[in-house]
Amino acid sequence: MKTVRFALLLGAELRLVLRERLTWAVLAALVVSLCLAAWTGAGRVAMERAALAEAAADTDRVVRDARAAHERYAKPSPIKVNYWQDPTDAFGYMTYFMAAYAVKPPTPLAVFAAGQSDVQPAIMRASFGFSTVFDDTAYEPGSTARLRLGPFDLAFVLVYLVPLVVIALAGTRLSSEHDSGILRMIASQPVGPRRVASAKFGAVALIAIVATLGGTALALVVSGGLGAVDGWEDALALLAAALSAYVAFWVAACALVASLWRGGVAALAILVLAWACVTVALPSTLGLAVEALAPTPSRIAAIDASRRAQVRFYTGEEGARITSAWLTGKVLEVSSRPGLADAPEIKRLARDAFYDEALASDRDAAQDHARAAAAWSRRLAILSPATVLARALEVAAGTDAERHSAFLAAGAAYRRDLRAFFEPRILAQALDPAPVCQGCPARLDFAAYDAVPAFVLSVPREAAEHQALVALGCLMAGTLLLAALAYRRLSGWPA
Repeated sequence: MKTVRFALLLGAELRLVLRERLTWAVLAALVVSLCLAAWTGAGRVAMERAALAEAAADTDRVVRDARAAHERYAKPSPIKVNYWQDPTDAFGYMTYFMAAYAVKPPTPLAVFAAGQSDVQPAIMRASFGFSTVFDDTAYEPGSTARLRLGPFDLAFVLVYLVPLVVIALAGTRLSSEHDSGILRMIASQPVGPRRVASAKFGAVALIAIVATLGGTALALVVSGGLGAVDGWEDALALLAAALSAYVAFWVAACALVASLWRGGVAALAILVLAWACVTVALPSTLGLAVEALAPTPSRIAAIDASRRAQVRFYTGEEGARITSAWLTGKVLEVSSRPGLADAPEIKRLARDAFYDEALASDRDAAQDHARAAAAWSRRLAILSPATVLARALEVAAGTDAERHSAFLAAGAAYRRDLRAFFEPRILAQALDPAPVCQGCPARLDFAAYDAVPAFVLSVPREAAEHQALVALGCLMAGTLLLAALAYRRLSGWPA
């Protein structure tokens, strides 16, 4: 008897799958879910971009207002201006006028995954009105950190719902024929179980991959959430390949379960249980492992340390001694300038420097924890197909924990840069208070508004490509392993 060619079997299976109403119902539900998820993601990204634009506009407005006030106060007038509201005073500008923001802009692929962006600030205003232990304390215009019941984004659909679509399409392949007795008729033909299984599951894989990639592309186009991908083409292509490998992984899992010859009901039960373990139980276990490996330092203890530092500075003569010691280290001729240590701006600078030193260990502990948790999450993510794909999507979207940890550290460094910019200017004005003119409300001569350091933006394109490549490698390895096991088991028809 002549062996049936694989191409004919694959074509027949494609026609058979596409003629089933269940196929179109499942694929339609998938496309609708993808479009809805992309629409909600696009709305979230648009809100973040609007907040960033508002922050930039706020910075420009403050500079304009400071310049206008500088020009107005630089003319003789009976107006009395407090030092903390005087834009010609470097200290007054820093504490009252300045609007400097550390921002975490969304990537061009931000629509793919919300991550923790609904609870983690993407904008931090650098403020010197108080000292804080935590870098994630932020003020945001039109806050984008709105708590929700959980983001319904593309990552959720792709990680959690796509496997269910594959199970619905391929979960009973071969198993249903075994239950109905058709398998005996197939086995009587001049074709082996491996070729039949390859055709059946290959057809489902082709349909599922095309539907998933095509539906995702359609959702991105319809929602308009995809940004300008200039330079991000490689990351996008690697994500598409990783998503295809994820679909193939679940098709291979269906083939392996079919090789057990347990029947359709048992096959579906095993696959749904496997889905729950891979997408829910295992990621939850990995999350608990991260918490155990990188325990969170006590925020209450850090707040208490901040309270104790404030009490120490403002109790008795301790604050005066701290201020004098700080000023002595900054100004050599301080002994010849009596009363300089009593200036409010000097007290504020000395107080903030004291707070920073007193709370450095607590702040470093919080930063070390954030870095350690992100590192362990990166290492453990490869243990689950769901987590490795979710991480790739989050890194591409720029909403992963590692980027946020780096953003918090960059925000703290930016605050130090601002302090380094203003501190020598404040000291110089305190040592030589040169007024703009006689009879002018303006007390001093600070006008370097455009020279204030700006925050350097960071968009992790290389990290996105690397993580997508890692996800692709892990998913391909898992797919090949399951396919090899299924191929080995399908060496013969069941008795």
